Amino acid sequence: MIKKEIIPLLICILLLLYSIGITLLTDYVLNYKHYLAIVLTGVSTIFYFKNKKMFVYVFGLTLILGIINLIDIYYSNITFSIGSINFNPIFLVLLIIYLALNKKQLNEVFPEKKLTEQDLTDKNRESEKLIKSYQRKFQSKPESELKSIADKNSGYTEEAKTAAKRILKIKDRS
Repeated sequence: MIKKEIIPLLICILLLLYSIGITLLTDYVLNYKHYLAIVLTGVSTIFYFKNKKMFVYVFGLTLILGIINLIDIYYSNITFSIGSINFNPIFLVLLIIYLALNKKQLNEVFPEKKLTEQDLTDKNRESEKLIKSYQRKFQSKPESELKSIADKNSGYTEEAKTAAKRILKIKDRS
């Protein structure tokens, strides 16, 4: 059974084999972009079986190089341009498929940074310092201006809004 994460690599290999076949049977000639793609696809294939982490890096790089048209896997160069940059839609589709089918591997290679309890404590401490700073700054402001600062759509930072709300609570108690 074929694992789904190899599908983009297999598509690359099939397109390269098709292109090589076309060049052998017709007047088409492969250029340096094709040869570079053959090398990178071959290296990616080896890494797929030997080292999955390196496969993610090398094949991802291969697809990115293909998107910006530095390598090619199809005998006919299909591109579209945005300004002076050419993009290859074949590689763009392959990258989308690759990202969709390799979420687990990509999450292992590029894990999401988890905040530790110490990080959260430090973040809360910094936030509280900022709130106190805003409270000192807003202390002399009139109640109407504090209400506009505290409004959720005011455009002020959350710390500034919290400071304004705290001052309003204190003024309400008085």
